[in-house]
Amino acid sequence: MFGTILVTLTCCAIPVVLYIFNLYRRHLRLPNWNQRYVFVTGCDSGFGRALATQLDKAGVHVFAGCLNKESKPGLKQECSKRLQPISLDVTNEKSIAEAVEYMTNTIPEGQGLGGLVNNAGVFHIFAPLEWLTKDDYDKTFAVNLHGLISVTTACLPLLREGAGRVVNMSSVNAISVRPAACAYSITKWGIEAFTDTFRREFYNTDMSAHIIQPGPFKTAIVSPEGMAKQIQDRYVSLPDKISKHYGSKFFNQWKGRMLHLQDNQDTDLSKVTNAMTHALFAMYPHARYRVGCSFLLWPMSMAPVWFSDWMYSLPRTDLK
Repeated sequence: MFGTILVTLTCCAIPVVLYIFNLYRRHLRLPNWNQRYVFVTGCDSGFGRALATQLDKAGVHVFAGCLNKESKPGLKQECSKRLQPISLDVTNEKSIAEAVEYMTNTIPEGQGLGGLVNNAGVFHIFAPLEWLTKDDYDKTFAVNLHGLISVTTACLPLLREGAGRVVNMSSVNAISVRPAACAYSITKWGIEAFTDTFRREFYNTDMSAHIIQPGPFKTAIVSPEGMAKQIQDRYVSLPDKISKHYGSKFFNQWKGRMLHLQDNQDTDLSKVTNAMTHALFAMYPHARYRVGCSFLLWPMSMAPVWFSDWMYSLPRTDLK
């Protein structure tokens, strides 16, 4: 009897001990983590701006890449002198080179970059793939994938010197693809492949790479009103054969979905920025961070194809 009780208590205690140990392990940080230099792209708004200000308050030296010059004064006013806004267009090789040169001349010799957060991204249009043009793909690829690769490659010497970590912004669309996000999803799957390749190629160095997979959050990248207008303009410009196939009923249903996107958007951006910070400075970081409702899509990604196809299917067109 006593032996049975002992075994039962032991079986109950082991998960509790492991849970407590994991919590302890999760909160361990690198030595002098808040004295490192970190480069964050896409700091005009959203996750990038929130992360830049969060890191600055923690004492981290932040290079905040901004596409729009108007964003820089606001960041300077909001943050300490440690944060340095940098003009950055991730689609422009010259702009990237100038940013890297500035950081090289600013960071103390021998210290290098402790982290790079590739946050800059766009969601050019949320529409069925038959409505997309080559330009839609080109603009999305240029920022989300090619820009990320170019920035990371250009920063490699500084990252190697600083034993830096690369944190890349992926998406729930890299877990389970949903319709009308074809170009965007392709870039996020590409980011997954690039990040895994980086991590494995540099496995025997002090560098590493990590992925953030956020669910729907309320940021400037997804504007319900703006996307609804995009859909309206694109539908009007479609060839007659295509617009007639989809029909007004489909268009109105789809436009309605755009206008209600914010109903499912999380407003707490700290969930994502905390994951980014953990990836940058934790003693034992994760390879992937699923943030928000993205964890719900993991079982969906393993569901039978017929079920996920049915679950994510677009509204029927007017044609039978």
